[in-house]
Amino acid sequence: MIIKRIPQALTLILSGLILFAACSKSPEPSRLLIEGTLTVADSIDATGDYSGIALSIVNETDTLLYIETDSSGMFSAELEFESSGIYPLQIGRNGVLLWNTRLMLADNDTIHIEGQLPDFSSTLTIDSRENRALEVYNRLTNQYQRVLIFIENGQVADSLVPFEFSKWSDLFWNLYEERSETLAGKLSAGESIRILNMLNPSIMEQKVESVLPEDFAFPLALNYVKPLKAKQGLLVANRYLDSLITLTEVTELKRNITMDKIKLNFDSSRVDDAMDWLDEFDEEHTDEMSTAWAKNMRYDLTYLAPGVAAPDFSFLTLEGDSVSRESLLGSAYILEISPLASPEYQQQYDRTVVIYQIYKNYGLKMFTLPLDASPVTVNAFFEERSKLWSVASNDSFDPQQLIETFNITRIPTRLLVDQNGVIVKKYVAEEFNDVIPGLNKILNQNPES
Repeated sequence: MIIKRIPQALTLILSGLILFAACSKSPEPSRLLIEGTLTVADSIDATGDYSGIALSIVNETDTLLYIETDSSGMFSAELEFESSGIYPLQIGRNGVLLWNTRLMLADNDTIHIEGQLPDFSSTLTIDSRENRALEVYNRLTNQYQRVLIFIENGQVADSLVPFEFSKWSDLFWNLYEERSETLAGKLSAGESIRILNMLNPSIMEQKVESVLPEDFAFPLALNYVKPLKAKQGLLVANRYLDSLITLTEVTELKRNITMDKIKLNFDSSRVDDAMDWLDEFDEEHTDEMSTAWAKNMRYDLTYLAPGVAAPDFSFLTLEGDSVSRESLLGSAYILEISPLASPEYQQQYDRTVVIYQIYKNYGLKMFTLPLDASPVTVNAFFEERSKLWSVASNDSFDPQQLIETFNITRIPTRLLVDQNGVIVKKYVAEEFNDVIPGLNKILNQNPES
C-alpha cells in the first residue's frame, strides 16, 4: 500500500510518538535505508537531468541526512539516528525549499520515496513498513474520533456506550497484534489500554502486563496501573514500581521509574524516604537531565513538601489589599502562579472557577500571582472573564524571586495551604486536576457526595 504524502492526522499523535521514541533509545544507533526517485516534469525541465534534488532530515540542530539525486533522479542512503519517531523531511533544489513533510524513522525499516516536481502535493508518495502501519492507525483513530462526537452529541444510547468503547478498544488491540513490530502498533496498544482504563481497570491491568517488558509498556504501566496500586496503599505502589525496575535493563526506563517513585512518595508526604531515594538517584544518574531534575526535586523536598510551612510571600491585590503568609493564617487557600496569557492556564480556568465556587462555601480562599510582564495583559484577560478571586498587582512582587522561591519549572504552578500555613501539596500544570482530595481533606468536607 502506497501512502500519499504523510497524513495530516500525524500531528494528532506526535506527542504519543515522542513518548515511545524516548523509550526506544539504545546504546547502538538505529539504522534504516532510505531510497527512491525524484524527477521533474518535462514542462519545467525537458533535459532529462534530474540531479541536484536535495533531501534533508534535521533533528533540532543535527543534520541526520543530506543527499542529492543523480542525473536519473535516484537516491539511496543508509541513515543512522538515535531514536525512533517522527522527523521533518525537506526537499529542495538549487538552494530553494520546495517541500516540507514528516516521516517516521524506525530501526531496520526501508523507506521508499517517489515524486515529481513541481506538483509534490499530488505526486509524492512515501512507503515503508512503519508508514503503512501508521496509515492504518490514523484511519482507525479518525473513525474512533467520529464515534466520540456521536456519543458527546447524545446520538448513541447510554446503554450502548460501554459496548462502543469495548469494541474500539478491541479494534485498537487487534491492530497492535497485527502490527506489533511497528511504532503505530504500539501506539494502538496504548490507545486500547487507555480506553480500557475507563471501562474495566482490572482487564486494563492484564493488558499492560501482557505487553511488559516491552519498552513502550512502561509508560503505560506508570500512567494507568500505578494509580490502581496507589489506591491499595503506598507500600503496594512502591513494590509495584520496584518490580518494574527489575523488568528492564534500559537505563532511561529505570531512571524514569525511579523518578516516578520519588515523586509518588513526595506527594504522599513520605519526605524522608523520598530524600533517601533521591540521594541514591543522584549517585546513579549523573547525566545533565537527571542532575537538573534531582536539583529541582531536592528543593521541593526541602522547602515545598507536604507538611512544610509555606514560604514567605507578600503582595498587594488589584484592589489594594495587602496579603501575606501571616495574614492568611487561619484560612485554607490556593496560591496560583502563572502568566494569564498561558494557554495551559486558560484551558484550566473554567474548571478552576467551578472548584472555587464550590469550596469557597467551606472557607477556601484563592489568589493569583500573574507572571505577565504587562498589566494590560491581565486586564485584557478579565475583560472576557469574571474575576472571582483576588489577583495580585504586577508591580507588588518580584517575578524572578517568586519563581525561585516556589521553584517554578512549569506553569501553572499552584500551592494548596491549610489553615495552619502548612503546605498540603504543590500542583504543577495538569497535576491540579487532582486537587479535590486535598481540598476535601483540609476542609473536612465532601461537596461531591
